[in-house]
Amino acid sequence: MALQDVTLQQLQPGDFVVKVSRQTGDILIKEAGLIRNQKTIELLRSKGVLRVCIDPAKADLSLRPEPSDLPLQLIEDAAVPSHRADFSDQLPRGEQVFQSLQRKQSRLMSSCRQNQPIDLELVTEVSCGLADAVSRNQDVMLCLSRMASSSDQLLQHAINCAVYMAAFGQQLQLSNNQIQDLITAALLHDMGKIQLGPEASDVSAIATSLKLLAPLQRLPHEVSLWIAQHCAHLDGSGSPKGLHGEQITLGARMLAIVNHYDNLCHPLETKTINPQLASKKLLDKTPHQLDSELTQRFIRCIGIYPPGSVVLLHSGKLALVLENSHKTPTQPKVKVFYHSLHQHHLPPKVLDLAKHHDDPIEHCVDLAQYGLNARNYL
Repeated sequence: MALQDVTLQQLQPGDFVVKVSRQTGDILIKEAGLIRNQKTIELLRSKGVLRVCIDPAKADLSLRPEPSDLPLQLIEDAAVPSHRADFSDQLPRGEQVFQSLQRKQSRLMSSCRQNQPIDLELVTEVSCGLADAVSRNQDVMLCLSRMASSSDQLLQHAINCAVYMAAFGQQLQLSNNQIQDLITAALLHDMGKIQLGPEASDVSAIATSLKLLAPLQRLPHEVSLWIAQHCAHLDGSGSPKGLHGEQITLGARMLAIVNHYDNLCHPLETKTINPQLASKKLLDKTPHQLDSELTQRFIRCIGIYPPGSVVLLHSGKLALVLENSHKTPTQPKVKVFYHSLHQHHLPPKVLDLAKHHDDPIEHCVDLAQYGLNARNYL
């Protein structure tokens, strides 16, 4: 059996590493050998190793973890990291990452439409790049995702879910590997609809999605499990029918939340609703369908007034939400740009509403009713 060149994300316990094929550091592997646990993989990653060559013929499958061996660990009362890069500094780089995300996801979906195999290497590139961008400043990516538009609704849905999942995973302080796997699940969860059509239900598309993913031998097994369970309800009324409560994995619960939220914000046949109403409708699905605690933490993560949304201030001014304030969630950082009463543009001005209390937010607005595009004011 020929050697295989794999990324560090694809490397698993039980793989037999022959040599390093790509790295940023100068680590040398003096002897080929088995990867016996996840800690060894993390050590290689910390040393700058990006890719390695493995010999599948010498793999020890007994070292492969079962799905229950590597659960996503939800950290109680997880604090959001206090440090994040400046929004304006990260915006140009974030735009590059987002455009790359759109191009690569479009390539993945196009190949699927042509009945070609899914390129897992490309999926890995997307998940790694997005996880890195979100770790620097999640609000940049949330903002770009909310303001993006595409004629391909399946494409935009996959990208939105991936961005939400990256931010959600970071908010829960999951590991980089776990976040990348969650992003992968978000990118691939609706692949079945490419063949069935976007109007197909989430439940009916699962079997087709899993069939498309089955040939990907190096796809983390948790990813397929999360996709298989993401339409399950906590009360057992979802799909697979009877699966309930703690039987539903944490990753599947998270995927269910981001999938529901984006479907609410961008419904297929009805008018788009504002993020405040979407959050309310999401909470209405708890605790019978969605996990109450996780849903509340997701809303905290994306914000009451999510980055990229437009709000009406008490003065009548319109402002684009740039960044959440986790200490004061009703007082985000915004950019004022228009006066709705006087109907004229204002000199753009960034305000931290946590420090300026004299002009509070009234509610979110649809900027299209003013004939304006939020993207022009970023």
